[in-house]
Amino acid sequence: MRARKSDFLEEIAVSIDYWVDTVAEAMTDLSADLIWVDEQEPYQRLQKVFENSELNNDDLKKVIAECLRGFTVSVLTAIDGGTALAEKGRVYLVDDAGNNLGEGLHDDFVSHLLETGRLRE
Repeated sequence: MRARKSDFLEEIAVSIDYWVDTVAEAMTDLSADLIWVDEQEPYQRLQKVFENSELNNDDLKKVIAECLRGFTVSVLTAIDGGTALAEKGRVYLVDDAGNNLGEGLHDDFVSHLLETGRLRE
């Protein structure tokens, strides 16, 4: 079975979901396991700030998700040839058989998020 563009887009979306939850927990839960971070101190300081605030964890997750979606769209736009990188040459995403996953990855990713309910219009 070959990986399709939709499989790739879903893999990215699932990764974003995971990192949203992981980062939000790391920033707000004093008992969070921070073994995966390079510098624990900033997270620990944020945990103390959030512990004494009225911040809604869902609001934090929305902000993190927005940042990760924006970053992902930026990377996919570069792959699609929509940045200054295209002046130097194109980068293509291909499957194991060498087939190009196609153009418009950044637009297709946003459509995928809308279709799966991860993004609202």
